[in-house]
Amino acid sequence: MPVKLKWPWLGIAIPCFLIAFIGYSAQLFVLQGFLSVKQQIWFQFSLTMIWLSYYKAIYTNPGSPVPGFQPLKHEWKNYCKKCQNFKPERTHHCKTCAQCVLVMDHHCPFTMNCVGYNNFPHFMRFLFWIITTTTYLSIQFFKRTWFVWNIRHSTAQLVTKKEIIFLTILTPANAFVLLTISILFGRCIKNQVLNGMTQIEAWEMDRIESMFYNRRLVPQLLSNLEELYPNSLDGHKGEIDRILNNRKISFEDLVNFPYDSDPWRNLINCMGPMLTWLNPFGKPNGNGMVFEKNELSAYEHGSTLTDKLLSLPWPPDGERAPNSSNSRLKVESSTRNGEHIIRKRSPEPRLNLSRTEWYNDWGENLAHFGVDVDADD
Repeated sequence: MPVKLKWPWLGIAIPCFLIAFIGYSAQLFVLQGFLSVKQQIWFQFSLTMIWLSYYKAIYTNPGSPVPGFQPLKHEWKNYCKKCQNFKPERTHHCKTCAQCVLVMDHHCPFTMNCVGYNNFPHFMRFLFWIITTTTYLSIQFFKRTWFVWNIRHSTAQLVTKKEIIFLTILTPANAFVLLTISILFGRCIKNQVLNGMTQIEAWEMDRIESMFYNRRLVPQLLSNLEELYPNSLDGHKGEIDRILNNRKISFEDLVNFPYDSDPWRNLINCMGPMLTWLNPFGKPNGNGMVFEKNELSAYEHGSTLTDKLLSLPWPPDGERAPNSSNSRLKVESSTRNGEHIIRKRSPEPRLNLSRTEWYNDWGENLAHFGVDVDADD
């Protein structure tokens, strides 16, 4: 769950203190006593890359739409009341940064900046270099601790008391940083590389899946398909009835995340070309407003109804309330009956929440990621 701090400046002060204290204390009181000069230079290089990546993650603007942006045909037209501009796909308005952020992942309290299209590579490099440096330190601390243990009965002064004190303090502190950053890095890899999603889009997928299993999603998908592609439902009456009444149809048969290609392509899309991944100034090649999509997102008039539903832009429900009043389909009664049965079997406290109020199993809603839920028109 995203962290909220009472004093925002602590978001910068805490990481800076930890980097400086662990890194330079380890160098002065532990490493220089037994590492070679070459190894110490490598450690200092790794530590410098942490500082540089952190600086870039803090001060690089995540990106905002160009003035007068116009959505493409068959995309949602989402207007930001505060920026007075249409939002490109995957864009959200950050309440703290007071701007629309391209491919907004979340607002990070530890950079006092949004993680978005332009600075996501800097953020990932920051995490990578922390993991690299703390892993290296963990290995060296373990070696040194093992050495100290083996000479515990020796009368020779091979280790100073100061070194033992700092080994005792730095070893658990370094392990804690390594563990927490590795979890965050793993979550980013899972979302962005394996699934092609930001954290907000992963949250959105959970919300849409919840709508599906509570039998509130399909009527909205059908309504949206007819709105974006008029007459697209003509000749599909039998398929409509089957989709509405067949509980064996799966979520994946109806919902496609259009920006997920394959892990390699996803990695290039969010990090840029491979040769720039460790370049402290590297960033993606695109503009953050138009994206390549997978083949399932292509609409074909003569295709099956399920294929047409898979071509809906993200999110497929159009960020609207379920069963909205603009629906042109006569499906409310059958859906309501199905929903009533589900409520009796398994009450869902989040069932009637709006998109801005809905929360996932971690207790996260849009506001937790920094999204200004009052900016949308």
